[in-house]
Amino acid sequence: MAGTVTGIDISTEGIAAVRTERGLKGCRIHACTWIPLDGGGLKNGLQRLRESMDLSNDECLVTIREDYVSFRNVCMPFTDIKKIRQALPFEVEGMLPYPVEDILIDFLTTDDCSGTGVLSASVRKNRLSEYLETLQSNGIDPGVLEVRGCPLASWLLNQSGTPDHILVLEPGQKRHTLVLCLNRRIALIRSFLVLPDPGTAQGPGCEAVPDRTGPTREDGNLFVEDLCRMVRCTVHAFNCRTGGSERPERLFFTEGWGRLPLSGGLLGRLLGMPAESIDVSQDKRVRMEGDAARNWSPGLMSEALSLSLRNRWREEGFNLRKDAFVREKRYARFRKAIPKAAIFLFLILAFAAADMIVDTYFLKKEYHTLEQEITRIFRETLPQATRIVDPVQQLRVEVKQIRGSSVSRPAAGFETGILGLLNEISKRISPSIRVRVHRIVADPETVRISGRTEAFHEVDRIKNDLSASPMFGTVNITSANLDRTGNRIRFEMTIERKR
Repeated sequence: MAGTVTGIDISTEGIAAVRTERGLKGCRIHACTWIPLDGGGLKNGLQRLRESMDLSNDECLVTIREDYVSFRNVCMPFTDIKKIRQALPFEVEGMLPYPVEDILIDFLTTDDCSGTGVLSASVRKNRLSEYLETLQSNGIDPGVLEVRGCPLASWLLNQSGTPDHILVLEPGQKRHTLVLCLNRRIALIRSFLVLPDPGTAQGPGCEAVPDRTGPTREDGNLFVEDLCRMVRCTVHAFNCRTGGSERPERLFFTEGWGRLPLSGGLLGRLLGMPAESIDVSQDKRVRMEGDAARNWSPGLMSEALSLSLRNRWREEGFNLRKDAFVREKRYARFRKAIPKAAIFLFLILAFAAADMIVDTYFLKKEYHTLEQEITRIFRETLPQATRIVDPVQQLRVEVKQIRGSSVSRPAAGFETGILGLLNEISKRISPSIRVRVHRIVADPETVRISGRTEAFHEVDRIKNDLSASPMFGTVNITSANLDRTGNRIRFEMTIERKR
């Protein structure tokens, strides 16, 4: 998962957000912030987060508040994941105060019993729906909705040197999250609350811890002793129920609240195991620069950073965005636009087809007109032809035959043949003279022309026009008389050809 990724860790006490950019060389932290809720509510906190940080990114991952989730450990008689998914709701139905139809369940497999150990996380659907609506109303549409504590534990299990059996503790002002990992797998998640009245549990999956008038610097050690006592009791109860022999070898904890006097030495002494604080920014894959380094708080923001580093295809974890709450995939948004795009494309194709049909119709009409014109010219040019197959080709053949005949070849001693003489006579006679040629007789020395025109002076003009040609010598009018009608002049002239 490359690109810009934002991890948002939402607890009952505040919102931690870390915006990272992931690439081939690792992860760079762009920004990080902590928004305390202070009784203002989640919606108000998200609005403040949106004002303080750019939430536009390629991927967003969010945790769900601890008090929304109920955890149960059950043992299934089979190992097939599909069968577990189908049977799990019926297994936990008797353990929860809600109908199975009203809850959404996700699970992880563990190694805590002879069959297949399962750690389930259940959330009421109406709460989950309200939670997602609040996020989406502030421009946050997470691809993963994770359970608090799980990303941090998964990150620790992927670090070299981490023991196989560990405890992860995230203390808060009142509510605390405990994760037990056995054989490098998450086996138990519990959330417990410091209450004003000792021994009263509130919320699903929570345990009660006596409140000794609140933890302060003076009596903080008493509070830490109560906290450690609850941790020991939770782990002992889990081992007794499952019959497991594994014991955690090391405690990892976050220093989220300065007023709690937590230290590795004190926790280690009370729990009887080495203890060390967590700072996910020390990961070798992570680089932090500028304002992010100044704003960084390991105890408050390590969960959010581990969430942004979560690879949902390789690391195990919960994702409550499933079933009816699954996020619409990016290409699914375009799927809704497909019908409109199809209609638009259909209209374009229809108009294009109509235009092609109209163009084809007019082209055929023009082609038919040109074909008729060619046929007419062919009949005028070759009236003796009785069969017309291909007028253009037939005319080409006829022209070729004429060019190959003696009419087109010049006589001995002359450069121009008969066709050249006719072309020269046609060009020399002025178009303004109305003349009709009846006969042309050409021999090697002379050309005799006879015809009719309208007046005697036009006969003289014809003579003068032909005398100006370099192809002709002397031009003589041998006769010029009125015809029988008395309206036209019948003439005959002789033209000498130049060699």
